[in-house]
Amino acid sequence: METMALFGSGQKQDGCSTEVNLSTLRLRVLPPEVLQNNNIESLNLDRNKLKHLTGISRLCKLKKLVLSKNDIVDFPKEIGNLIHLEKLDLNQNQIRVIPEGVFSCFSKLNHLRLNNNRLEGLPKDLAACSGSLQYLNLSNNYFRVVPGVVLELKRLQEFYIQNNLLQQLPAELFTELPLKMFKANGNPLREPPCEVCAGGIRQIISYFNQLQNCQAEEDQRVKTMFLGTSLAGKSTICKSLKQRRVVYMSEDERTAGIEISEFHLQGFTFLFWDFAGQLEYYMTHHLFITPQALVILVVNFQQYQLSNDSFKELVGFWINNLFMRVPNSVVLPVGTHTDVCSEEEVEVKKWDIVSRIQAMLEERKTSLAHFIANLEDNEEAEIYVDQWNKLKDMENCSLTVRQILDLVPVNCMDYQDIKALQDTILEHVKNEAIFPNVVQVLPPIYKQVEAAIVDMVSKNEEMAEHGK
Repeated sequence: METMALFGSGQKQDGCSTEVNLSTLRLRVLPPEVLQNNNIESLNLDRNKLKHLTGISRLCKLKKLVLSKNDIVDFPKEIGNLIHLEKLDLNQNQIRVIPEGVFSCFSKLNHLRLNNNRLEGLPKDLAACSGSLQYLNLSNNYFRVVPGVVLELKRLQEFYIQNNLLQQLPAELFTELPLKMFKANGNPLREPPCEVCAGGIRQIISYFNQLQNCQAEEDQRVKTMFLGTSLAGKSTICKSLKQRRVVYMSEDERTAGIEISEFHLQGFTFLFWDFAGQLEYYMTHHLFITPQALVILVVNFQQYQLSNDSFKELVGFWINNLFMRVPNSVVLPVGTHTDVCSEEEVEVKKWDIVSRIQAMLEERKTSLAHFIANLEDNEEAEIYVDQWNKLKDMENCSLTVRQILDLVPVNCMDYQDIKALQDTILEHVKNEAIFPNVVQVLPPIYKQVEAAIVDMVSKNEEMAEHGK
């Protein structure tokens, strides 16, 4: 490869400063022409095939190094010799471990991207960047705790750690660091809960302040959403579970809009959201479904036919809509009206639905990988970074059996079937692999406020009934 081919359009020179862009060239080694240019201060090697960076330490004036979307597995130790480095992007590789000693000379590093790797920890010498590092991205890795060294980064203003395995955040992260931007969605957080984190840094600080003033309480709750077509039996199941008896719902009593109620069982609080099944309400459902919600998808077995159209209408539409809008929700399909079907018919329809769901998930997985690859290969990939991030989030949720639970046939007119469904739901919510953040640590004031709101809503409903 000739020098002009490498540096022609990607180089900007101003005196002795040089910027070189070698992205998307499928490079497997660093070109000699690059390593001979001691004036390079910015080097973009994004979207290549690099596994090693032999000779990179020769670029002693380098300030910015972009190595996103390569094939790096072993962290390149030679980078540790680039003492003038200010920005380092190593996101979207396959790095598992960063050895000690790499960051010890990075006193000027202010921007570090390590997201979308396979990291479980950080080296302690990252503390050498405590006076300079302002941006740190650790999203889409395997961190179970926030690394202690992060708390030593006293100038950190932006910290991203989405889609890891965190259950707890240290209060010091918010009380001792000057954070202005923080994101941790996609973690099985218990303390503080995801809903608190979604409110931003102020709300997180308020949460920890409340914990300081009182004894925290563990709360086990599951947001449970009932979806399905009109007259599938959603309200019948919802009310029968809540009242612990068969509750027959006539067509005139079907849900209009959304009905919200609570159900308590063995220390768990189930927040039931019963959605209307009429077509005009469909497009609003996703607005109320939150991550890690249990979605009970009710399918009328009497209506269901062994055809693509029937599957799409009664099952596929709902699952596709859910995973497009809320990709990490958990779906429990429930087949109703089994009392008007033979045992053989129930088994055949169950097998048909389950097999079609599996085929749909496999097709979706393939399509996601295809879309992601197309965006990564695009010459202007940076323009589509938001779309890429959303697709990666969906891919990371890995639409598998863990999210689509085994279908449960139910005769809504038989309480033994209702009780069996209740036991199945309880078994699933106790499974931390499926619901890792069902337990939340809350200050007592949170539950007091919630109880006051529930009481107010209940009184308003009573007044509305008397006014009829």
